[in-house]
Amino acid sequence: MKKWILFVLLTFGVISTCFASKNGQAGSFYFIAMDQPASNNHVQLKKELSRLKNTNPEFIVLNGIKSNAESCGDDLYTERKELLNDVNRPVIVSLAGGDWVYCKNSRGNPVSVERLRRLREILFDSGHSLGNQPINLTRQSLSNRFSAYSENFYWSHGPVLFATLHLPANNNNYLAAAGRNNEFEDRTIANKNWLDLVFRQATREHAKAIVLFTDGNPYNVKTASRDGFSEIRQKLNTLLSHYSGRVLIIHGQSGPIPKDIVWKGKLGLAGVGSIWTRFNVTPNSGAIFRIQQAAPKKQGKQKKAIRTR
Repeated sequence: MKKWILFVLLTFGVISTCFASKNGQAGSFYFIAMDQPASNNHVQLKKELSRLKNTNPEFIVLNGIKSNAESCGDDLYTERKELLNDVNRPVIVSLAGGDWVYCKNSRGNPVSVERLRRLREILFDSGHSLGNQPINLTRQSLSNRFSAYSENFYWSHGPVLFATLHLPANNNNYLAAAGRNNEFEDRTIANKNWLDLVFRQATREHAKAIVLFTDGNPYNVKTASRDGFSEIRQKLNTLLSHYSGRVLIIHGQSGPIPKDIVWKGKLGLAGVGSIWTRFNVTPNSGAIFRIQQAAPKKQGKQKKAIRTR
């Protein structure tokens, strides 16, 4: 009887090993992310989306839906939503400053707060992502106190919790002029509350890592008289000290060419550019995350598609 049990265990072990070898690291997956190009956005975005046809990421993430120079009208917001809903994968949109911060009306007056409200109504009006294979999301707007902040949401895949955090790259939209920072102050309170909730959820799920998608890099400290990211950075540092897993912040401040992940203890920082960056996730490895750059464009040849699994 003991020999038979030993034979079954050994056989199961061999099969499991072969299966893991055939399919790569058990539980591994990948996602891709990109920032909006500074110019020629409509053409470039369509081109990058067309490169996804032969890929199979778990989801794709866009930092923003438009460049600073493009229209802030409802027509463009709706057009981009429809474009992303045609993608054959789940599509996550993390709001960027270019989506609303620089918006002005025909008289040249700022209408940023009104445009932000409209973006929330158009892009984040349901409990799931964009794309024609949407995934379920948990939004901060489920809370009565923070019902306006539908752009902050989280979802899980395997032992990793992913979340968006609304931090515009322009010093977190802190305005130096006196009496004009209601938006910044209210959103900072909401973001701090959101981070508390995200880290609690990760602990509850025993998540090995948290990935935060933001526009601005909260650890890119400027010499400005007022650092608009200081409150969020302090909150992150406090939460990091009590969280056992790794935290990766993926932001849109890398410039055109994305760089590798920079780790400082448990905290990793990675910027994405205006072409897709692939993030390989191997939960059972030490680093968990690894960037795989897209193949460089060769002279006279079309850019290669991103590799599939």
